[in-house]
Amino acid sequence: MSLRYALLGFLTTEPASGYQLAQEFDESMGWFWSASYSQIHPELRRLEEQGLVSSVVSEEDSRGKRIYSITDEGVTDLERWLAEETEYPPVRDPERIRLVFLDLLSPQDIRRHLERHKKHHESLLSVYTEQLREVRQGTFPRLRKRLAARPADTHQLVSGLKVLALQGNVARARMEIAWAEDGLLWLEGCERSSGDGS
Repeated sequence: MSLRYALLGFLTTEPASGYQLAQEFDESMGWFWSASYSQIHPELRRLEEQGLVSSVVSEEDSRGKRIYSITDEGVTDLERWLAEETEYPPVRDPERIRLVFLDLLSPQDIRRHLERHKKHHESLLSVYTEQLREVRQGTFPRLRKRLAARPADTHQLVSGLKVLALQGNVARARMEIAWAEDGLLWLEGCERSSGDGS
């Protein structure tokens, strides 16, 4: 997936400035796709050059802030991309590749590594669980904006897709926590065996 389709998707909810889009990426799209303002701004310019978005200078901002809207061509391009099969990126898993070579370090270092991994995903699980609760209750701000922009007869589908996406994140975080816990138990067994002279 490229940043272009994340931005086009965001703009199907409402027009926004580059700064607003960067904030949204921090608050909700960060669940699935990370991008900084320095990446977003040039991409919006490219999209505008291609006729997929248009912009106007905000009258409410003296600094000349541009507000971007998706064009009909942008909607068509987004719909075409959505209908395509997903091109999964090649596997690049720094956690597992690091783990493969952790035999160069002590068991204590390996334990710390697994504990950090577990703690990281426990933190993510907490965030995802809260966001999932808000989406299910209909109180998540981005979802409320999205529902306001969509016909009432699509609200169940719109909300359900957000729930499904977040459930995937929750399941992934739980899996990583369980995997780290299994690794810690395995490491403990290795240390016992070594201590017994086995």
